[in-house]
Amino acid sequence: MLDDAGVQLTREAVSAMKSQVVNWAFACYLVVLSVAAEPTSSQTAPPTDARQQLLDLEKDWTIAEDKHDATALQRILDERFVVTFGAKTLDKKAFIELFAGDVDPTASQTLTYDAVIIDGDTAVLVGTDTAHGTRDGAAYTTVYRYTATYIRRHERWLALAEHIIKVPQAK
Repeated sequence: MLDDAGVQLTREAVSAMKSQVVNWAFACYLVVLSVAAEPTSSQTAPPTDARQQLLDLEKDWTIAEDKHDATALQRILDERFVVTFGAKTLDKKAFIELFAGDVDPTASQTLTYDAVIIDGDTAVLVGTDTAHGTRDGAAYTTVYRYTATYIRRHERWLALAEHIIKVPQAK
């Protein structure tokens, strides 16, 4: 048998080459199988599942704020978390300290969403937070607009940043 260069090949050489081709094909097959058998990455999680996880986390976050639950806030907020309130920027520790005082048993928050955008392991939620409670014995309602950015790390979502502003009351 002649190869591409016109060199005569022995049966043993041809047999060895065929064996190599079969071995390479089998190795490629094993690689394909192992990749196909890997668990799906977090980037391939169905968007509806990720969306529901984020909405549930937002609910947990508002409950933690209302109950002044520092442990829950520690779990929800990424270590690099920052929040801006108008001209103030706070890190995670300072933000959690805002909820160190007495709990208002009437406190509640209602969230509505304008957008829930998920791109791989990053999500942005834009919405309105209507807060209710009592301050100095008087009932109040305050409306805020916010944008929260989440990242997914180790198969769970964490709040990375939030920008929140108070909506001026209509005159």
